[in-house]
Amino acid sequence: MLEDKVSILHSDIDFEPYQLKNFVNLSEHELDMVRTWRNHPDVRKWMFSQHEISQEEHRAFVENLKNSYKDAYWMVIRESVYIGVVYLNRINFKHKHAYLGIYANPLNKVPEAGRILIDLVTRLSFDLLNLHTLKLEVMEDNHRAIKLYARAKFKEEGRLKEFVYRNGKWIDVVVMGIINGGPHNELNGNC
Repeated sequence: MLEDKVSILHSDIDFEPYQLKNFVNLSEHELDMVRTWRNHPDVRKWMFSQHEISQEEHRAFVENLKNSYKDAYWMVIRESVYIGVVYLNRINFKHKHAYLGIYANPLNKVPEAGRILIDLVTRLSFDLLNLHTLKLEVMEDNHRAIKLYARAKFKEEGRLKEFVYRNGKWIDVVVMGIINGGPHNELNGNC
């Protein structure tokens, strides 16, 4: 039922031993923590929008998420350790697809954080939201992320030529995707 899927977009989710805490439910401290991560140079350099996000801008963004049926963000926690963020954008329940994004906590790096985050957002998308396809966009020079996505079975589907202008040059954006192939049980307590 559509209402159930939409409610997931504003809910906290447990994938033992991981908790996905929705941005709309974060404490003030956690909101500031996420904004600090997003503004960190190691995260910001891979974002399309690379400006530093102000506290006011961040609060307005989260406030808008409360009424959104197309975008949802979660902080990922395991046993009081903050691992990173997963999110879905451009969610379309009619055609059963969305775009995903992830970023790891740059201040307290957890081994295999990227794999954990991509596995969780894939499970959330396919097993809970029953989406058919997931897409992502990654800058062509983000080789580490492209390798991570390829290991998670995402395939390159195309390129957005000269899509981002950064540091005086145009950069292609690689579009990658995956089709739902059934239950996704990659994660277990040993991650």
